[in-house]
Amino acid sequence: MSADLSRDDKIRELQNIPIENIRPNPSNPRLIFPEDELDRLAESIEQEGILVPIAVFDNDDDSTFTLIDGERRYKCALHLGLSHVPALVTTRADEESTLISMFNIHHMREPWRDIPTAIALNKLEQAIIRDTDESPSDSILAEKTGLSRERIRRLRFAIELPSEYQQYISDGTIPLNWFWELDRNVIQPLAKRRAQLFDEFGHEGILEAFVSKRLAGVITDTVSLRDVRPIINFAEEDASTSTNGQSILDDTIRKLILDEEFTIATAYEDTVQIMVETEKLQRSAENMIKGFSRLLARTRNQDENVMVIQVAEYLLTELSRLIEENQT
Repeated sequence: MSADLSRDDKIRELQNIPIENIRPNPSNPRLIFPEDELDRLAESIEQEGILVPIAVFDNDDDSTFTLIDGERRYKCALHLGLSHVPALVTTRADEESTLISMFNIHHMREPWRDIPTAIALNKLEQAIIRDTDESPSDSILAEKTGLSRERIRRLRFAIELPSEYQQYISDGTIPLNWFWELDRNVIQPLAKRRAQLFDEFGHEGILEAFVSKRLAGVITDTVSLRDVRPIINFAEEDASTSTNGQSILDDTIRKLILDEEFTIATAYEDTVQIMVETEKLQRSAENMIKGFSRLLARTRNQDENVMVIQVAEYLLTELSRLIEENQT
């Protein structure tokens, strides 16, 4: 569903509205207006005027108008002391339709930041629930907002984070993707595969420990979080064969949570790196053998057959040399 403000049945007229009659939209997800951006826009408006009209709806009852699009232009006009601004006046809509309009407008231009978008998505979801008594699926929200289903899943996750962590995302201290990878590669696998360890520290305790490491610079990137999952996986496998249900890797996981200076890289290298890399190498070797088999089956003459065999022989020679060197 798209709310296109250019449709004739939506636009009533273009007006030059007194700025004192315009009200900001409380549903606007754009919570942050960087000063440098406003300064550049104000300079442009001062020189050229407002070239793109703002969009508003008529409140009907008190001769005021509420913004749908253009709050930055509105703020700059206030700052410059303009008495009137050009505006496309549209018919007033319910909260759901207004939010969908705002999503579609900004989807075609500069996207909102993560937390403002998550808040707007949550407002839209609540509006739909009030109208239908049903929670909308990711697919329905994607259709209405133009966001991908993956983006919607991450934004729904963001709105559930504690406000302190939402602030880290908003001010750029820690990106949303970092919290997402932490949840998918540490917290959820622990809850599922090593429940005893998860219960020992709790969701909040694990989250707080890893956030503290991120803030301290002990965990410096997002991808490294993916190296915790194989440690947890191997701990589960190891515990399944032990008599007491414990794994020697449990202590490494505990240390990752408790020791503020213990890095993921050290934990990974000291425990499962060789096993993980060996499994990857085995899959690569299997795929390589399949590749040789396919190529040999497709050769059309003796020359092509020899070409493929020469590569295979080179590989065998080098592997034999490597094995021999490491056996002595």
